[in-house]
Amino acid sequence: MDDRLSAQLNAFKNRIRNTANIPAPKRIVQLDPEPKVSPLRQHQQTIKKEQQRSEIEEELQHESTRSLANISGSHLSTQLHLAVEYIKKQDKEVSINELQRHMSMDISKTLLPLLKNIDRIRYDPDRHTLEYMSLHNIRSAEDLLNYLRIQATFKGILVKELKDGWSGCLAAIAELEEEQKIIVLRTKKENVPRLVWANKGGKLGQIDDDFIEMWSKVKLPDAGNLQEELINNGLKPTSVDPSSIKRKVMHSQENKQKKPRRGKITNTHMKGILKDYSGRV
Repeated sequence: MDDRLSAQLNAFKNRIRNTANIPAPKRIVQLDPEPKVSPLRQHQQTIKKEQQRSEIEEELQHESTRSLANISGSHLSTQLHLAVEYIKKQDKEVSINELQRHMSMDISKTLLPLLKNIDRIRYDPDRHTLEYMSLHNIRSAEDLLNYLRIQATFKGILVKELKDGWSGCLAAIAELEEEQKIIVLRTKKENVPRLVWANKGGKLGQIDDDFIEMWSKVKLPDAGNLQEELINNGLKPTSVDPSSIKRKVMHSQENKQKKPRRGKITNTHMKGILKDYSGRV
């Protein structure tokens, strides 16, 4: 009886095991057919796609502009400095095309707006030119002479002001100095021009006969009366003994009386206990 029951139980397990290995039937999912779109709907979708494309292109253009505006400040300032220096060295108007060729870049949206905002740069919209305006508008040796001659006072002009916007400044100064038309003050170490004046007198290095005659008419007193003449004119002769001056100073210092120092009382809270010796100081 037990053997029969065991055989039935094993047969039942085998049937269950075989049934689990049977693959499940595949489900076939049928997709809905693509709905038909009307011509009007297709036209609207096309317009919408074109609008999206134009918005994307516009955003990319703005992004490019922002990225260009966010260029490293040092790089943009360097380009601006080079452009200004180039305009200064030309001593004349510079066209936009010429500046672009020199800079090897398009300056219409980068450097040109910045150059227009510089006070010393003059932009001509009709001729599309840029010009650096010097401080005194001096561009030649003749301009320098005219400027110096019409000055109200004989104060001259600084060379560093002339060099600002005039590249041929030093050459013109050397030429005018050689012709003795100007007076030049130079630095001691570098010997470079520092100040210039118009030469409104004669040749440099010579003394007029009038001054020579005036000098010869001045007579010096005798050696014995020289000290007395200096004292009468309020001058101190070099023959005065310096030790006498020192003794006078020391004597005046000795006459000064020293004031006695008074101590500061700090133990006021013990006034009734401690003895007061301030009268003996």
